[in-house]
Amino acid sequence: MKKLWLLIVLLILGGAGFVYFSPIFEKTPPVIQIKTNGYTNLKQPLEVDIKDASGIKYYRVTAIYDNKAHVLNNQTVKNRDSELKLKVKLPQLEGKKVTIKVVAVDNSKWHFFAGNTAKKSASLLIDTTPPSAEVINNSYAIGKGGSAVVVVYVADKNLKDKYVLVNNKYKFQLTPFVKKGYYITLVAWDINDDKFDAELIAEDKAGNITQIHIPYYWRKYKYPKAKINISDKFVNTIAVRVLKKMGLSVPENPVKIFKKVNEEVRALNEKEIAKITKPVRENRVDSFNIARFNPLPGSALKAYFGEKRTYYYKNEPISKAVHKGMDLAKIRHSKIYSSNYGKVVAEKYIGIYGNVEIIYHKLGLYTLYAHTSSYVKKVNDFVKRGDIIAITGSSGAVFGDHLHFGVYIQGVAVNPKEWMDPHWIKINILNVINQAKRTIDK
Repeated sequence: MKKLWLLIVLLILGGAGFVYFSPIFEKTPPVIQIKTNGYTNLKQPLEVDIKDASGIKYYRVTAIYDNKAHVLNNQTVKNRDSELKLKVKLPQLEGKKVTIKVVAVDNSKWHFFAGNTAKKSASLLIDTTPPSAEVINNSYAIGKGGSAVVVVYVADKNLKDKYVLVNNKYKFQLTPFVKKGYYITLVAWDINDDKFDAELIAEDKAGNITQIHIPYYWRKYKYPKAKINISDKFVNTIAVRVLKKMGLSVPENPVKIFKKVNEEVRALNEKEIAKITKPVRENRVDSFNIARFNPLPGSALKAYFGEKRTYYYKNEPISKAVHKGMDLAKIRHSKIYSSNYGKVVAEKYIGIYGNVEIIYHKLGLYTLYAHTSSYVKKVNDFVKRGDIIAITGSSGAVFGDHLHFGVYIQGVAVNPKEWMDPHWIKINILNVINQAKRTIDK
């Protein structure tokens, strides 16, 4: 008799252990994720993810509004999927708020074969009105590789983002300007793009978007082509020096060495410069005064911005590049001057560009001074017009002493020639900004 009772107890304990530890009796409820930021425009479906290791048996999605519950989706899952990604279409409501409730049950045998139940809810504010947006003033025209400015008005109580989108790939950040709701930005036409299109984009938290075309006429700029012969001396001294200083391996023949420097290293260097010159570093702008840039007075122009270069080795073309600045030369170790107020944001060795100093001038505008032999100003130093900032040299992938002068707008290299012309600056930048201010002040 005792043995029988012992057997019964063991069977009960074994059964309890099986129920408690068996995967088919798992006790973890499904995981529900309602993907929302708390806003909806009722146009875009609401994304709901449901996960469970034992598979999902049933789910229900309910919308509560006008003090009533309305079932949006109610389904028994036949395939016992372990993950469901739902796109729930919301009804066209009138009101300010809707609550979404999601219930999910898994395939576990826990709870007397009923399974584990999970519940989750989210409240959404309804916003079906797109942001207000208007172009206040902008430069009349822009040239390939060139710059322009635009002042806009954007307003929405639930505003999420606003920017100027160029060629569907470059986002130019808007900076608050003068009064609430008004913004300003410089824009750029990348030298590698054949066309230019600019759109003011304003998006609210509910996903409503306003898109307005910004009209710019196109200026026709012609950029020169150049054939440059590469010698063994250049490869074995300058190119190899750059690779070694950057800690990179040196290929086995001159062509591969030069291609690595001109293509791989150049791409790395341009990416680094773009990252440094991308941010807009102020929260608000009330004015923007800029004088012509003349970093090396009395110098000779040796190479143009936008110059399309083909490099030859022993009369065979081996590589190509587009020049992203202007080369200015004077006497060896000439003083480089600041032409405008700004702040030094970088002072470092950048591969083919050698020793580089980069200065920020507001509104996402940067100037770059490359191949220098020494720095006078350091990172975080403020500079004013007439300050000596560096000394020319031949650092990087060059033989002769000169200054490579570059101008960047939010990471995009632009033609320095424009910013060295006081008439161009006045007509295309300053007058446009001042006219916008008069419009805003009315």
